[in-house]
This record gives sequence, C-alpha cells and structure tokens, in this order.
Amino acid sequence: MIDLSKTAPGKITGGHMLARALRDKGVDRVFSLCGGFINPIYMGCLDYDIEVVGTRNEMEAGFLATAMARCTRKPSVCIAEPSGFTNYVSAVAEAYYGGDPVIFISASANSNNFDNKGFKEMPQAEVVRCMTKYSIEVNDPQRIGWFLDKAWDIAIQHPAGPVQLCIPTNFLFTKQLEAEAPAGARRYDPTRNKIHRPTPNPVDLAEVASLLRQAKSPAIIAGPGVWYGEADRDLADLCDQWNLPVFVPLTHSKSIDQSHRCAAGLIDYHQNHCSRMVGEEADVVLMLGAQLDFPLNFGEAPLINPNSTVITVNATARELSNNALSDVRVCSDVKMFIQALREVPDLGANVAPDWLDRIRSRRQAQVAEFQEVLTVDTANNVHPMRLCYEVLMSLGENDICVIDGGDIAAWFESAINAWSFSGRKIKGIFAPGPWEQMGTGPAFATAIQMANPDSRVVLITGDGSFGLAPGFTPMETAVDNQIPVTIVVANNHQWGMIQNQQKAMWAGKVVATSLRKMEYHPIMAAAGVFSQKATDAQGIVDALAAARGQSMPAFIEVFTEAASSPITQGLVEMRMRTAIE
Repeated sequence: MIDLSKTAPGKITGGHMLARALRDKGVDRVFSLCGGFINPIYMGCLDYDIEVVGTRNEMEAGFLATAMARCTRKPSVCIAEPSGFTNYVSAVAEAYYGGDPVIFISASANSNNFDNKGFKEMPQAEVVRCMTKYSIEVNDPQRIGWFLDKAWDIAIQHPAGPVQLCIPTNFLFTKQLEAEAPAGARRYDPTRNKIHRPTPNPVDLAEVASLLRQAKSPAIIAGPGVWYGEADRDLADLCDQWNLPVFVPLTHSKSIDQSHRCAAGLIDYHQNHCSRMVGEEADVVLMLGAQLDFPLNFGEAPLINPNSTVITVNATARELSNNALSDVRVCSDVKMFIQALREVPDLGANVAPDWLDRIRSRRQAQVAEFQEVLTVDTANNVHPMRLCYEVLMSLGENDICVIDGGDIAAWFESAINAWSFSGRKIKGIFAPGPWEQMGTGPAFATAIQMANPDSRVVLITGDGSFGLAPGFTPMETAVDNQIPVTIVVANNHQWGMIQNQQKAMWAGKVVATSLRKMEYHPIMAAAGVFSQKATDAQGIVDALAAARGQSMPAFIEVFTEAASSPITQGLVEMRMRTAIE
C-alpha cells in the first residue's frame, strides 16, 4: 500500500507544512468539504491533531468558519479545493463586510501549467482581492508557513477581516520540502502575531472630552469595532458612569448587552422609534468602531441631527476616510480610546438628567403599541414578533440567540425592544453582518453551538432563508457531529419582505415570491433531528421546553402570519420616494 505521508529524513510535504503552521497558531479545528486536491492538508491535520469538520458544501464551510470567528473573536479556517473555491466566495463577502478574521485557504491549479488552461485553473487571488484584506497565490512551497504567518497577522489587525491563500496543488503534494529552516536562518515566531492597539492622540482626546463635557444630549453608536476590539465591557462601564445611551447599527447588537439599562436598541428610524431622538435632539454623536454607511443613512437626516457634532473613532486612517463627513475623527483602537476617556473627569457633567430616561420611555411607548401582538393569541398561526418574543423569553443567562432572514429578522428587532424591559439577560445575540446575506443562519448557529458547548444556541429564521443555500446542509453537519443546536423556522410560505414590498408598491401584484406550502418538520425528523411543529404561542413554549433536553439537534417549525415588518414599510416609503423623485 502506498503511503504518501512517508518522506525522506528531514523532508516534509506541503500539506504537512501548512498543517504544522496552523497548529503553531493554535488552530485545533478547520471547516472543509473533502476533495482530492486537498488530501495532503487533511493528512497533515490528522498528524497534527487538528479536527477537520466535514461539510456538504464549501459555502457551508465558509459560513461555519465565519460564525466561529465572529463569536470567538479569533481567526477561524476554511479550506477548499479549486472548484470549491467559487462556492465559498459568498462567505468571503460575509466575512469581509462583517469584519471577521477568517483564513480562507484554497488549492489552486498545478503551477507547472499556469496560464495554459490548466485543470481547474482560475486566478483565485484576483477574484476575491476586492473583498479580502490580503489575497495571494503562494509562489514558493518552502514559504507556505511564511505566507500563513503574514496572512494571519493581517487578518487579526483592526479592522479585522478575511484573508485568502491560494496554494498550487503540486506544492501541497510535494514531498521534497525542508522540514526545518537551515541553521542560522531567521525563523518566524508563530506566537508573535498580536493585535496592535494604537492609543488616541492627546490633542484629539482633549477635543472629544471638551465636546462631551458640554453635551446635554449625547448619544453613542457602537459598531463592530467595539466587539472585535474587545471593548464591549469597557463601553458598558463608560455608559453606566455617565448615563449615556448606546445605539447599535443593524446586525451589531452584540457591541452591548441589549438588556443593559443604557442600551437603546437599533439606530433605525423605522424599527426603533427612540432612535429618532438622535436625529431630533442629540447634540453630540460619538461613533465607536462604526461607519457612516448605508444603515446610518451616511450620517444624514433624519437619522442623525444635522446640527449635532459627529465624532468617529476608528483603528485605522483608512476606516476614518470612510467617515469623511464626521466633524471630528480620531485614529485609535476603540478599547484604548474608551479606557482613556474613562479617566477624564466630569465627562458627562452637563448631560440632561432626564435624557436617558426619556429615551427609555419612548422605547417603552413603542413596546406598549405591540402589547396585543405579544399577548393575544390568534385562532390560526402566530404573529412573527410573538414567535421571536417567546423564543427570547425562553432563554437563560447562558443562552445565545441567532437570527437570520428578512421580515422575521426585522420582527426580531421589535421583539428585542419588548424583551429588553423584561429584566432577563442572555449570553449573546448574533446575526449576519452588513452584507445581510440570508441562508447563513443554520451554519452560524451550528458553529456558535460548537464554540459554546455549555450554552444553548437557538436560531430563528424564515422558511425562505432555511431553504436557501446552505440552508439544510448544516443540519446534517450538526447531526453527524452531535451538536445540539435548536433551529426555529417561521413558515409563512413566502419571501415575505419582498412580497410585501411588491403588494404595497405595485397594486397588490405578486411575482416569484410565493413558496410551496410544504412542511419541513417531517423532513427534519427523517434526517435524525428532534422535530416538532407549533401553531400557537403555547405550542412554541412547549416545543422549546422539549428541545432543551435533547442531546441531538432540534427543529421547531412555527406557522406564522404574513405580517409586514416596520422595516419593510420603511423600505416601501423610501423606494416610493425615490420613484417620485
């Protein structure tokens, strides 16, 4: 029997060199779909005790890695063969816009046939260069470890993001690489990679401090830089100290615990009415690790008061350049900035005593408008907001909620507004990033459950999202690996967000947005998943309780009303205005 892992003394394969370099970085798990081109990497992982989580699709593998990086705030690895590379490009985009430090590694065509239509030849590095921090084709098999070291360092620096390494197949299979660097050669230290945290310029800090001392109605917008900068606890302490309200852009609710008394929810004009006070009254807006991008209306009214002073704090000059419309720009690591700011005396001395209370009151008033939805049972089907609320209320302090989808994700944000006043706490909330790609939920929830084995992880998603790639396939991965994640699907037999827009804007016409009225729970049961359905609120509660004690993945299908969310209504208003203009 042939054993390609056997090499001459002092020699090593390219696949083993890569696996060793990953091991030296502390990697103990990679996500991948098997392929003949990447077998040398697999054998290396086997020898260096790195778990290979096999998936049914490279897109799934990419989303699993992205979710793992997002919840752990550490690099995660996805590996694919040449044709699988194109499958995970969507995950690369998600990681890029979400700021996730994912190491994407793909085998590429034999270097000896370069630029000659070699088998599965594609300029992979060029394809994803626009959505990575670093993308390179390894040009020397002996430098595989060197390239990984550089890519790793780039991925973890703020703002974090994905990198791509393309390694020719013949480099992986070769058995002729030197196992050790020559005597006297400079070696790379796999432990030297660390996050650089620039401190704020004292002049900039003094200017910000002066503005905040004078502010009567300041507001903080906490973006992904807070989470990846590991500044979430520092932010909570700062807010507690000066009663500062904290808003979060769409999909970045993890920057502050949403049950915190200073958490004010989404900075979203339609979904969260108290956020309108930023556009109506805020005199200083402090943006921490956030961007004046589309979700923030690029800093324009009505979302942000045109008379307010906007301060942006980002870790790099490049990020700050995206915030050119801000009045004050500070180049600093967010954690270092907040810690320095907390040392400033009398920072919130002039904040109006009732400022935070008025924001909370407005938030409560909106919640009161939804009381019928949250408490009154209907004869058939469940309101999607009620579904989200019951899931949140079922979770304990060590549990995690993941959200995916269109209208169901929007209703989830409304449910958070209500749940935040319940006094309950959970460990975390995760959602797709600014790319807002649907279908990621099952993979995200599965990976987060893997990373948090002592927590209960529950995903809320729609039937459209669940059926969208990679959709089903992570459930098989969860079954194969005995991962007890819980998936809750809101089934209304339609692409609700799009269909509701069509109805509102084109006189009730509907095109390509209706889904076949099928039931998923029997399919999941046949696949070895604990599976139940619910048609009312009590049914949801009972199903969640039954799922809690399972050692296998659980699936709960809830038949919901086709209700149009506030964000959908907002999108209709915006697009109608555009059409008129």
